[in-house]
Amino acid sequence: MRFARHTRHHDAYNVTPRKIAAFERKKVAERNALPLFAAQTAARQISADEEMQRREENWTRRVIERRGQIAAEWREVRARFYALPPHIRDEVRSRWARWTGPLTASMQNHIRREVAKTLPAEPDDFASMSVAERIAETARLNDIARAREFYWTHWDYSPGLLLWLSPFFEPTPEQPEPHRHLTVSRGLWSRFYHAFADYADWGHNTDPSGEHREGIFTIDAQAFRFEISYHRYDSDEESRVPWNTDLTRRVVWVGLADERRA
Repeated sequence: MRFARHTRHHDAYNVTPRKIAAFERKKVAERNALPLFAAQTAARQISADEEMQRREENWTRRVIERRGQIAAEWREVRARFYALPPHIRDEVRSRWARWTGPLTASMQNHIRREVAKTLPAEPDDFASMSVAERIAETARLNDIARAREFYWTHWDYSPGLLLWLSPFFEPTPEQPEPHRHLTVSRGLWSRFYHAFADYADWGHNTDPSGEHREGIFTIDAQAFRFEISYHRYDSDEESRVPWNTDLTRRVVWVGLADERRA
């Protein structure tokens, strides 16, 4: 897999006479800013040698951290690449070989997603994953999807839920229906969010698939229900590989318990 090598910077911070002179001017400016406390200000100031040593240590630490960050990004990208079925990996590899833009981890990540969106995949393409591993990964992703929206997740609020979250809403010609971001009570939203995200009443009767895909919870005697469906990116067709977010997007529907999903 092609990648752009990270340019090595100077092994040490480059100390120049101009930097030393600028630091000395800074010290003078600090003392002149409070002339009555010039002596106290001078007492806490450090020498140019100490300052340059501090900068060199910070520079070295930042270089090491940045190189570690880039390496971690590539490890994650490669892991996600090799988690794809062989026929999708081949297409990603071919597209990456023809790519003439930046050879960065973020670009490889983008190309992988764009290719995976357009190609179908079946459970048999993941022969290396056991059924238990597939269910566990699907449940983990569903728990994440309830806590936060990602590029592979969309929350769908029912009309009844929006009305419950907007107790002071009054329809107008400009705003005939409650809006998720404009009319919702932040206090009610906070209570709802924590009850929804922290839901953990999983069992054979409430979660027969073991995927943490649906459930019912209550707030002040009001019952709510949620369902998570799996779809391909390029259509509303059901995805059969929900354990892979490159191939599956989630729609998290949540509403009142007596409502039905449209």
